[in-house]
Amino acid sequence: MKSAKIIVISIPLLALIAVFAFAKSASPPAPQELQGAQPGSIDELVMHAIANGESQVSSGIIGETAEVATFDEAKTYYSVFVARADSKQSLITDPFVISTWWRFTVTETLSTIAPHICVGSDCAPPADVAAASGSQLLVPLAGGTVVKNGVVVNFKLQDFPDFTIGQSYLLFVDYDSTRRVGAPALGPLGVFSVNSDGTVTALAGISDLKDDIALRFGNSLSQIRTALGSGGSTPPSGCNPTTEQFCYSRGGDWDSSTCSCFIDPCIRKPWICE
Repeated sequence: MKSAKIIVISIPLLALIAVFAFAKSASPPAPQELQGAQPGSIDELVMHAIANGESQVSSGIIGETAEVATFDEAKTYYSVFVARADSKQSLITDPFVISTWWRFTVTETLSTIAPHICVGSDCAPPADVAAASGSQLLVPLAGGTVVKNGVVVNFKLQDFPDFTIGQSYLLFVDYDSTRRVGAPALGPLGVFSVNSDGTVTALAGISDLKDDIALRFGNSLSQIRTALGSGGSTPPSGCNPTTEQFCYSRGGDWDSSTCSCFIDPCIRKPWICE
């Protein structure tokens, strides 16, 4: 009786071993170029997708962005353009990174400031991206969609909606005039859609710059253009009292020597400081 019990248990064990062996042999082999992929790399994601019979893999990414509290601060550190989105090109720029290079046509140059991020070759486009020419402006964004070994890989940049082809935008960017590259250092905070009625709409749902532009200019592109052309609307004898009060109302610290406002990002987005 004891030996019979052992036989009964052994049969399903053998069956499980056979099923496991079949499943293992049925998995498609990883392509040669993906073998030895670095942990966490795009190649590893693709290799796992192929092994699991999947045709797509997606991942959310968070971009690092600067912040400004006021229009005056934004125009001091960033160049400002009105430009139309024409096309985009996504590509793998290193084993872990996908980037998308947007090509714009600049219709208005409202102000240009010497870059502090795009210095040297820090914002140079990859070899596969054609250089900007004439009135073109290249704007690089983290993330994008590429196809690798038949697998669609999508890295979605959180909180930054895709530009719309044919749409005009008001852009605050760190501008490399030599390469005609504008890095969106402020992320979505520095991007505004230009509407047919001459107003602008911020891409960001919550933004101090958005609120300041709405308060001071009524979102009017014409008024923004005038303010930039005249060097801003801050009185020469001191800081704009409305802007200063706005800073305090947002819980910020006002610097009267530079007429700028600092708002601790941890107050608004505590999760980034954990």
